[in-house]
Amino acid sequence: AGAQRTVPETSTCVFLSPNLDQPDMIDQSTSLRSFTAVLAAVAFLAVGVAGCGGGSSSGGSADGGDPGTSQTLNMVTVNWIEGMAFTYAQEQILEDSLGMTVDVKEVQGGGIAFKSVADQERDYFNEAWLPTTHKEPWNETKGDADKLGYMYKGTSVGLTVPAYMDITSVTELSEVREGLEGEINGIESGAAVNDQTRQILENNGIEGFDVVPASGPATWQALESAINNQEPIVVTGWYPHWKWGSYDLKYLEGAQTGQSPVFGAPEDVFKIVDSEFTEEFPKDAVCFLKVSEVNDAQIESLMDTFRNRGDMDKSAAAAQWVENNPDIINGWMDQTEECVASDGPVQTLPDDATYSREQGA
Repeated sequence: AGAQRTVPETSTCVFLSPNLDQPDMIDQSTSLRSFTAVLAAVAFLAVGVAGCGGGSSSGGSADGGDPGTSQTLNMVTVNWIEGMAFTYAQEQILEDSLGMTVDVKEVQGGGIAFKSVADQERDYFNEAWLPTTHKEPWNETKGDADKLGYMYKGTSVGLTVPAYMDITSVTELSEVREGLEGEINGIESGAAVNDQTRQILENNGIEGFDVVPASGPATWQALESAINNQEPIVVTGWYPHWKWGSYDLKYLEGAQTGQSPVFGAPEDVFKIVDSEFTEEFPKDAVCFLKVSEVNDAQIESLMDTFRNRGDMDKSAAAAQWVENNPDIINGWMDQTEECVASDGPVQTLPDDATYSREQGA
């Protein structure tokens, strides 16, 4: 077991959020300069995490790290905007508030991300859709990986079309095959949702369609082009994703979460880590990654920042979002403080943990 923290009883601490009267649209250089000021307040939170009210001998990240723990954390993400954007936001907070050094690697496909964590090439992946969508890669890797916590609760997946299309059910796809040129737009090759779509077609006896793999951005460009020209299109869709806030869309009945065993009941998005993670890294960093999760408004705001970042790189866009959302960050840090103050190591979730299905039981 890794070195254990001794956290003394703490006095009441008051964390003050900076007063940010910033315009909605700021350029990259302004964002980065003002971000330094904001992080002074957030760093104060980190000091509280390490030992609010009298100092701690825990050796948290703010004072050099737990003895024997690593200050360098390797994250992996896929080009799915919801998880990718959240990864870069977490990177900013880990580095600037908790003293970690973070490396983010982008890979093509969820299977690669799962395997890289299980093989300890990467330490952390925050977009495991379970128990249905990523069932296969999870079953292959869960012997060497754990669920650390939730990233988002209550997802949906399904075949998605613009609202102006006359069809409402998957059984009507054959009626628009010619207009669709026999194609359904999928995402990257090997993605679970592509295979789920093929299974839906087979289950409903629908022939004459190909599920065409493409990168996520290419699929959304095709969707935008079709909508701009009021043309028919079917894409593999899911929520949370920015497209629902940008276009008037609908799932096809019989081909969505809750209406087919292929897509199953509502899922949750989990953070997965290698099996030694909770002992390998400082407790404050582990706690932060465990407790930080997003709701609809938060993830939509984060995705919007990334989609409209202009010439900013991803880290700068994440810095801007962190700067503009101190209340969210303060809430996560309050939860982090409570987690750090708890006895013993951080506990991971059971392999079969699921929030949304328990709520629907």
